[in-house]
Amino acid sequence: MRIIVLGILLFATALAIVYFKHNNRQLLVELHNLHTERDALNSEWSQLLLEESTLITHSRVERIATEELHMRIPSDKEIVWLPMDNTP
Repeated sequence: MRIIVLGILLFATALAIVYFKHNNRQLLVELHNLHTERDALNSEWSQLLLEESTLITHSRVERIATEELHMRIPSDKEIVWLPMDNTP
């Protein structure tokens, strides 16, 4: 009877080891995939920051304002100064 119990325990232990090793491998693959995705997202974020800095340069904004929106710097006579009101 003892040998049967020990055999069952040995078999259960072997199955548990196989299960946990398989589970561990799956988790390592998932971790690797997440690291790869993180690296890709970091790369994309860097590209977006670079693109943003290019799009908001002063010269580009000024060119769009003058060429596309037909804006210009007002002359001194066109500037109206309003008194500053100290009440909230």
